[in-house]
Amino acid sequence: MAPKEIDEVPSSFPGLSKYPTDRDKPFRLAEDWIEGKRKDDNIGNLWRIHDKLYNLEPYIHRHPGGTDWLTISRGLDITEAFESAHMVNPEIVERVLKDFYVGEATSPRISPFTFKENGFFKTLKRKSSPILKKIGSGPTPGMILMEDSLVALCILFAALGAALDSWICCAISGCFLSCVEIGAHNFFHLRDTWRRYYFDIGLSSSYEWRITHFFSHHLFPNTVLDIELKLIPSYEFLPHFERSWFQRYCPIVYSHFLYCFAFWIDFVKRWYHVFKGEKSIRPENLIVFFELLLMMLIAPTRMGGFVAWLVVHTSASFVFLEVGQNGQHHHPNIFHDGDEARKDDDFGFGQIDATRDRAETVFQNLFLVLVTFGHHTLHHLYPTVCHSKLPQLEAVFIETLQEFEEKWIKFPHWELYLGCYKQLARTERFNVPELRKEISTTTFSLTK
Repeated sequence: MAPKEIDEVPSSFPGLSKYPTDRDKPFRLAEDWIEGKRKDDNIGNLWRIHDKLYNLEPYIHRHPGGTDWLTISRGLDITEAFESAHMVNPEIVERVLKDFYVGEATSPRISPFTFKENGFFKTLKRKSSPILKKIGSGPTPGMILMEDSLVALCILFAALGAALDSWICCAISGCFLSCVEIGAHNFFHLRDTWRRYYFDIGLSSSYEWRITHFFSHHLFPNTVLDIELKLIPSYEFLPHFERSWFQRYCPIVYSHFLYCFAFWIDFVKRWYHVFKGEKSIRPENLIVFFELLLMMLIAPTRMGGFVAWLVVHTSASFVFLEVGQNGQHHHPNIFHDGDEARKDDDFGFGQIDATRDRAETVFQNLFLVLVTFGHHTLHHLYPTVCHSKLPQLEAVFIETLQEFEEKWIKFPHWELYLGCYKQLARTERFNVPELRKEISTTTFSLTK
């Protein structure tokens, strides 16, 4: 049963005035989120940016980032995606956009965020554009080498595990596979590249994650529009929902078992809807079956190859969720929809209020950044910039924070890890602006 909302307020933000269609539908697909948002945005087959409507159909195959971004977002208000994805030469992008203008929107946007010209995000964007023109936004050779090496190690240990009937080698392969997938997350944010399909070596889908992770989570983190808050059964992170004692206090025990099977649930759900004719097969969805075939051919017995395949993907699911679920967004000190939001609903403030970074300097290492979703606040502000380039944007980020008298708050890793379970247990609503003021009196790290 879905958690019951305590009151009728759908969101902390006045602009997010409609509760998302089908938000509480059990086992939602990525496509369900898109269809629900299309119904709510109600603009037909057009694309909305701020209060203007565009027909981008003729531009889909000319889009520099690739076709997926526009085909996925047909029928949506893409204001947040447009603003955050085009950090370089925004004036050129605006000129191109004028060729596809068809009219004005007739209803207000259903969104928690605004983009005022003198606001935090647009100021940061203007300051960042010259830097990104100089350094580029794509991956460095070192970043590519690290990701390719992880793939090679994953394949090597999977082959050894199957051939030697070694669960230890298979588990090691699974650990490397989780690193591959976390690293591939960096690549599927960027313009189309074949390395985004590294994500599909696991049980998940890079195409589906572009929907759930970019269009939903990245653009609307920790709000009722964030589908990632509902991907794990029985989890409800928002404080304005009633939850049972089991939902509040038992995840710290059972979640580690659930993490082993979370990607399997995703996998079974996908293929269940494919066989029912409700979902189309994409070529990259077949990669895992080629893996299974190869492991069964390498192994002494077919059953041994099948078991090895199971161990690899179960290990990968466990490690991926242990790293990804507990590190960046969930802590009682982090904003979740239902808390009292700041009065300035700037998109950039929405990102920094809903994210935290790890305070330990070891997590500044580029390899650890790649495999632990590092530099997370910067990643949310610059989602289409490779992680390898984010350190060069820190100075301008801090400068903009100082201009707006804001802080960059970082927590110790274990505080963030345990904070996820504290957040699941809390039901009281907090005042986020006051919490940000109080943070300076704690031992947590902050940069101002």
